[in-house]
Amino acid sequence: MASDFARLMKQDFGDLKAAAAAWRKLATCADAAVDRHRTKVTGPLHATWKGDDADSALRFLENVEARLGIVQTEGMAIAVVLDDVRFEMESAQNKLRNAVKRAEENHYKVDGDGWVSDPTTSSLPRNDPDSQQVINGRSGPLGEYRSWIDEALKEARKGSADGHRALILLNGDVMDGQGPDGTMESTKDVKEAMKAIGVEGPQIPENDPKAAATWWDALSPEEQREYTTLYPREIGATDGLPTTVRNDANRTALTQENAYLHFAGHPSDLYPDDNPQELRKRMHNMEVLQNRLEEGDAAPKGKELYLLGYDTKGDGRAIIAMGNPDTADHTAVLVPGTNTEMDSVPGQLNRIEALQDAGTKHSRDESVATVSWLGYDAPEASATDFNSVGGTGRAEDAAPDLRQFIEGTRASHEGPPSHTTVVGHSYGSTVVGAAAAGGDGLGADEIVVAGSPGMTVDRASDLQMNPEHVWVGGSRNDGIIDGASDLTLGENPMEEPFGGHNFEVSNEGDHSAYWDEGSVSLDNQGKIIAGVPPTETPKEDNDVPLLPW
Repeated sequence: MASDFARLMKQDFGDLKAAAAAWRKLATCADAAVDRHRTKVTGPLHATWKGDDADSALRFLENVEARLGIVQTEGMAIAVVLDDVRFEMESAQNKLRNAVKRAEENHYKVDGDGWVSDPTTSSLPRNDPDSQQVINGRSGPLGEYRSWIDEALKEARKGSADGHRALILLNGDVMDGQGPDGTMESTKDVKEAMKAIGVEGPQIPENDPKAAATWWDALSPEEQREYTTLYPREIGATDGLPTTVRNDANRTALTQENAYLHFAGHPSDLYPDDNPQELRKRMHNMEVLQNRLEEGDAAPKGKELYLLGYDTKGDGRAIIAMGNPDTADHTAVLVPGTNTEMDSVPGQLNRIEALQDAGTKHSRDESVATVSWLGYDAPEASATDFNSVGGTGRAEDAAPDLRQFIEGTRASHEGPPSHTTVVGHSYGSTVVGAAAAGGDGLGADEIVVAGSPGMTVDRASDLQMNPEHVWVGGSRNDGIIDGASDLTLGENPMEEPFGGHNFEVSNEGDHSAYWDEGSVSLDNQGKIIAGVPPTETPKEDNDVPLLPW
């Protein structure tokens, strides 16, 4: 049997390279199959099949989808392991061959087992001082060559052993593991496998969407697919990456988290700091989000839902686009207000659909994408916690994230920049104001606020943009404007001397009526989104004259 030395000297790693390519191709095909299955099979059936038989059939089909996801994840992981082993072994082989070459060039002999000897000194007399000097001079390099060969063989053995440990973990829980339960096991196995070969994950630029976009574009298509599959949470959370990539990654992360929380024997393993009540809340938030996304999986072109961010903790967070912001001519981002939580997501998606339809109506055949940005911890209207809704703290905390998200939509957009409108409702207008007033500004083309209790500033000119593009709407029947503006969140933006423009709304509606079908308010917001001047109303003068003393 050939020694490790002999095998490594002659080893051809072409088979490893071909195997890795085959597994990567399988993972890519499985990824495409998951997407087709979700949009062409389970998506339409969720919308049309009802009843016990339908529920049973959907569970079976979703199990098939989950198994395809396992093939995708583990197939990509196997490809990464094989590539890593090949890299480590080729590196060790190069070191070994270089050591042998150097030794032989200097007239040392390397036998078939890798033992280095010096034939040039074998016949020299040991008791001769001159001969001893030659022997001593040659013994130093002799030891180095032996050490180099030993190190190369150790590296090769370690690479092989690490790969072996990783591949044992990736045993494919496709048939034994049923659906989500198998997804959970597969996710754990992949993490352990990457740990076994020392892979730490992608080095993504933090808090810099432009740098993140540049980093992503510099990756090869293979690296992009690898990171999206194996590190979905990190990729999905990165502003500046393409919308389709973030959606795929977040959908994978959501499926994996669902498997952990609902099918793991100890869901607290994923969130050890959560108490049982908090874990139940996470499960509920996940179900709400998944159910609404599944309802949209069969949406027609332009109405597709893209999950751009989520968090199941606490009240929950979700950033969801309708239509692709990367390709849209016009993009509107709606920031909701007080008491918005994961249970509010279906209603928020109804609002951004209404905004998309209104914008499309006035867009001269240009495309419109809209985003529901529940990317912050919205305050609660509570008599025992007035500061959450009556203070600017939640808005100031949310402001950097909103600025970064808008910057990310700019960085990931294809072609000429999209005309971007940021809409804030209720306390969401406070968030928009804080984001625009802080940092380097919000970077929006238009700012729209409806039912605003204040924007943290006293003048539209403080928003770091031309006040001509600040639009304010409010109904006379809106108790939030009457009761909360001019108090702790800033001046009433509907009144002078705030500045900006007031757009016309229906005064019959209340605080939540600004997106009612057929309303003047919705139509005017659609105009602003499409870059068309809305119908305006004059601002009332709220200047308080100075007293004479």
